[in-house]
Amino acid sequence: MTKFDAGGGLAAYRISDEIPMLTITAAIGYGSLYETRENAGAAALLSKTISMAGSEKYPGPALYRAIETLGGRIGFDSSWEQTFITITMLDRHAETAFDILASLVAAPRLGDADVNNARGLIVESLKRQRDEPHFVAFEKLREIIYDGNGYGATPTEKTLASMNAERLRAITSSHFTAGNTTLGITSSLDGRVIETLARKYFGALRKGPRTSYVVDTAALSASLRDKAAKIYIIPRDIPQSTIAVGTLAPRITAGDIIPVSVLNYILGGGSFNSRLMIEIRAKRGLSYSTASVARPRKETGLFLAYAQTRNELAPLTLRLLQENINGMRDNPVTPEEMEWTRKSLENSYIFEFDTPQNILGKYLFLDYNGLDESYLKNYIPRVHAVTPPQIMESGKTLLKDGLVRVVVGKKELAEKLREVGEVDVLK
Repeated sequence: MTKFDAGGGLAAYRISDEIPMLTITAAIGYGSLYETRENAGAAALLSKTISMAGSEKYPGPALYRAIETLGGRIGFDSSWEQTFITITMLDRHAETAFDILASLVAAPRLGDADVNNARGLIVESLKRQRDEPHFVAFEKLREIIYDGNGYGATPTEKTLASMNAERLRAITSSHFTAGNTTLGITSSLDGRVIETLARKYFGALRKGPRTSYVVDTAALSASLRDKAAKIYIIPRDIPQSTIAVGTLAPRITAGDIIPVSVLNYILGGGSFNSRLMIEIRAKRGLSYSTASVARPRKETGLFLAYAQTRNELAPLTLRLLQENINGMRDNPVTPEEMEWTRKSLENSYIFEFDTPQNILGKYLFLDYNGLDESYLKNYIPRVHAVTPPQIMESGKTLLKDGLVRVVVGKKELAEKLREVGEVDVLK
């Protein structure tokens, strides 16, 4: 891997590949975590608009005609923290690939008609997603934990309607800059050729600093203590309930992030050998799907666990979720669980680096989060160094404010769930 400056402070990472094919990704520091309750959905709307409208130089159909004529591919993705635009072409068309990608970052086409078309597609997509109980449960859980901002920003027709072409152009002016964009490139071309092309087409990208979102963790933590006292029900006339519980998790640079990752793997991240699978599915047959997830991010993190079960079994399943989560804090894990987790994580780690694109993705991840290569190199040794007391201690920190609990199911569940805690029936 070679890192170089593509001009104006634009960082670029290059990996050589034997296949005569170029893949170039622009990773821009803007995603859903940058949003508030007023502009929720802005990142997805911006990405969708650019994907449909193209750039001033390659508008709409001309963009796809230029790429497809050369047998290339293009992809757009808006994630929690970044917007990605990726182009893949044969090496001999590298100049065209750089030209197109640079035009999309520097001068995306953002007219009112383009934004309106993209908005309509996103609204319809959200309607379909919100037919899925698990999507509704996870979305509401994040919204409650994060008070409707950042991780909890929930897109609606109103918030999407507030984002017009002018406001999207303001986002690109402040975030689509050299200092806030990183290039990732894989190719069999000589490195000097790649660096020359990167500087030729991206060297004039407008200057700008690295940006980030802001999370008031202390305020969120304080508000969680009241929210964790309730069970929030979203009424749906369906035979099966979705239960989701969660809380704040450490950000990616926190000292206890590895113990939290090991805790999560033992609890519910490790598939069929995890505690939730054994206690809720295997032993009792209460749920076909149950797991836990720990997601550390640059400035914050999220922990959640979930299960889907029949409505009448929801109170029992919720109790078991809570008991197993609290058990990670109250009781040491067994030597057998530690051994299984260490071996499993160590033996599967190599698959995160199985292609040049995956390796490149790791360097883009490190760059965005301000981490060096030691984060990846030392990951497995740090996993092996985790002890049962450290897991318990990280569990105490993770759960110090309690768990927010959300249930999507029949309204009649409210009475039964009051045996578990105070119930708040949401509209």
